[in-house]
Amino acid sequence: MKIGPKIALFYSLITMCAIIMVMSVFYLFSSRYINRLYESYLREKAFITAQKYWEKDEVDEQSYRLIQQKYDELLPQAREVLLNMDTLAHVKDTLGKYLNASQQERLFHGDGTPVTFKYKKELGAALYYPDNEGYFIVFVFSEKHLWQGDTGAYFATFGYSRCHQFYFIFFIGRVYSNRILTPLQHILKELKRIRANNLNVRLRSYGNKDELDQLIVSLNGMLDRIDTAFKSEKSFVSNASHELNNPLTAIQGECEIALLKERSTSEYMDSLERISVESKRISLLIKSLLFLSRQDKDILANTVEDVCLPRMLREQYAGRPRIRLSSTLREENDFIVRANPYLLGIALQNVVDNACKYSDKDVEISLFEKEGRKVVEIRDQGIGIPQEEVELIFQSFYRASNTRSYKGQGIGLSLSLKIISTYGGQMGIHSEEGHFTTVSITFPLSLAEE
Repeated sequence: MKIGPKIALFYSLITMCAIIMVMSVFYLFSSRYINRLYESYLREKAFITAQKYWEKDEVDEQSYRLIQQKYDELLPQAREVLLNMDTLAHVKDTLGKYLNASQQERLFHGDGTPVTFKYKKELGAALYYPDNEGYFIVFVFSEKHLWQGDTGAYFATFGYSRCHQFYFIFFIGRVYSNRILTPLQHILKELKRIRANNLNVRLRSYGNKDELDQLIVSLNGMLDRIDTAFKSEKSFVSNASHELNNPLTAIQGECEIALLKERSTSEYMDSLERISVESKRISLLIKSLLFLSRQDKDILANTVEDVCLPRMLREQYAGRPRIRLSSTLREENDFIVRANPYLLGIALQNVVDNACKYSDKDVEISLFEKEGRKVVEIRDQGIGIPQEEVELIFQSFYRASNTRSYKGQGIGLSLSLKIISTYGGQMGIHSEEGHFTTVSITFPLSLAEE
């Protein structure tokens, strides 16, 4: 069953259950009230009956006519039984037929109020009536169905009408639920249209500012991310194929040239040297690609330890005079990072090598604290990066337009970013073309603690 009919059915059932509960409570209290009311009528009928038969000689004619009128109007369908306790020997048997011992006790020793009882399908009232003519007992009976028939018919009619109301409520609920779910049906229809070649399609918002609108916004955001990732993946595959094809083509061409004729030992050595260089290039590229394809949890599976970053940088670049290291930290141990030292070294090495490659001047590495975080800043005074390309520089195989004359594969920064982000760090670039480039690597306090 679809959501719309489910909502309509659930709404209808809840409404009908509420109505039935209310009517059940109403029936319970009304039936009790009617019982008490009818019993009061029976008791009054017993009094009027006794007055009709034994008060005629004791009241005036007008009062007796009132008694007779009440007698005729009150429960005209009731039947009565009169017992004279002075003349009937079987009075006790008759009383035992209608009343139990407790009821008989209340009848004779009570406050004079008629005793009500049930006998088969009838309701009755018994009155002990002492008079100057003797001692009498008045029984008044009325068939139960005479008053319950109307109530039963009413509730039968109520139940029949509830069936019609259920279908009506279900219909209204179905219409309303379909109206609510229209945006959802639109979402499903649009999602079915989306394919790999039209990931730029976005869902239309209805402006209702409800949960479905929030769902549409979330789905559009997800599609943006998927579209970006898909484009990056296509670019990655294309660039990877290109980068792998170049050295393979060079190796194949070198082999073909070498095999055209017999050559001297030195010529063969030169060919093998060129093949070796291209092979190492392929090997390094494949290792980088394999590393980029690894999940973060796989990288974190490598042994991690406390790395003193100032000490590691000083040892790593001690023999390179172009690199100047400075720190505003009080002690070296103020900058400790939990990471794999080998991988962390690769990440920093890629950034520093880029700074040295694209600048003829000194490269500055600064360590300092900013807003409670530990920062490594690598700054060069080289060719810089065009402003419109700064956001693209971390993409795999992407190389800025002003780096064509420099060797490289465009994979170093993306590799560094993956390693740094895996250990909870962040990388940012600020650059001005033709003047400088600054790469900032920030570690949170949980990873670089004082």
